[in-house]
Amino acid sequence: SSTPHSNPASPNWWRAPKMLARVATLFVSSNALASALAPARPTLYVYDHCPFCVRARLAFGLKGIKHDVRFMANDDVDLPTSLVGKKIAPIFDDGNSAPYAESLDIVRNVDADPAYGTPGAFRPLSDRTDLKAWQKSVQTPLRLLQRPRYVKTYLPEFVTGSSRDTFVKNHQLPPYEKANWRSDEFTMDERWAMYNDQSRDAELIAEVNQKLQDLEPLIHCPDCATEGGVSLDDIDLWSRLRSLTIVKGLVFPPKVRAYLDTFADRGDLPLYDAIAL
Repeated sequence: SSTPHSNPASPNWWRAPKMLARVATLFVSSNALASALAPARPTLYVYDHCPFCVRARLAFGLKGIKHDVRFMANDDVDLPTSLVGKKIAPIFDDGNSAPYAESLDIVRNVDADPAYGTPGAFRPLSDRTDLKAWQKSVQTPLRLLQRPRYVKTYLPEFVTGSSRDTFVKNHQLPPYEKANWRSDEFTMDERWAMYNDQSRDAELIAEVNQKLQDLEPLIHCPDCATEGGVSLDDIDLWSRLRSLTIVKGLVFPPKVRAYLDTFADRGDLPLYDAIAL
């Protein structure tokens, strides 16, 4: 006769719990080993509004690199200083080597590393002076339009009053120079009053709209600004153009709009249209 709870079809039934325990142990151990051997997911420390940070984020998105994005508060000096010795963004930390900054260094290094996909996804910067000249031509009106809007939207680096005050104190509005703006010449109330002054917005938006018409023929196609494929020209130009979408009333010509939308989709990086002011 069989013993209580025995299974005649399985003469070694009593060994099953021990075998299952060994299998479970092996499974857990192999998973732990795989996790230890797998490359750490890299982290980008950024500000959402910062076009230099967007360069790195766009490159990672275009290459399909899984990564973590850490939005730093704009008044947080301690975190970036602990990583690279000063307040700067973006900062790249791969979890293995020392973190470092400088956006194009990050883009070039990651694009050259086989661990992050096939190298050479981005052609080098071209010597196009027309794109640089266009960027310079819109610098003043865009500072007047974009900077006040950054601190009035719900961007993650500006969630506290202190972080907004820090940005306003450190980022002058034309025609003032940085040194004068940061000096005791102005109180915070006076700086904020200038940030809140929208009396010239209609004029400035009309000026930038005309500049956007000038940009239209400079873009080769929705897939690349410079003929020949995606290059660091795109990493730079698109990152700057994204900032324009925070300004309600700007009219993007068809090619510029298609260029914006194409890289937003492929780079997995949203534009500001939905929160434009």
